[in-house]
Amino acid sequence: MKLGSIQIFLFSILGLLLVSSCAKNGKVGTVSKKDAQDQSSKPEINKVEFGDGLENVLDVVRITQGKVDGDLLRIQVELKNISSREALLTHKLEWLDKEGFLVKDTNLVWKALMIRPGESKMIESVSSRPWVTAFRLKIQPAKNS
Repeated sequence: MKLGSIQIFLFSILGLLLVSSCAKNGKVGTVSKKDAQDQSSKPEINKVEFGDGLENVLDVVRITQGKVDGDLLRIQVELKNISSREALLTHKLEWLDKEGFLVKDTNLVWKALMIRPGESKMIESVSSRPWVTAFRLKIQPAKNS
């Protein structure tokens, strides 16, 4: 009986340590469409997850998309800084095929972005591959902010 109590106590402590160590490290905000195949001009947002307090700093105003040159996906994501301080972030756009697989592209690099208080900025891009049908925008705080 005592051994069971000790095991429960140790597992509880281990669980708390695990949760607390992962709570803020490595979070990346992700904006994606609810339905990856949604081709409408204003797709429904699936999720907006901001780590390190970004959910109190940024608001996703809208996501729009369309086709360019007949078959290339074009997207715009409008972000607004709703805080009273400058927001320093990095973002990366990932293009996905119809099965949801990542398509290798030149956009697979993190880009810096600064948004002043009350200001809105557009992140926009055009896919370079005609088989791209969806996208995922990842947002995280800048390393030096």
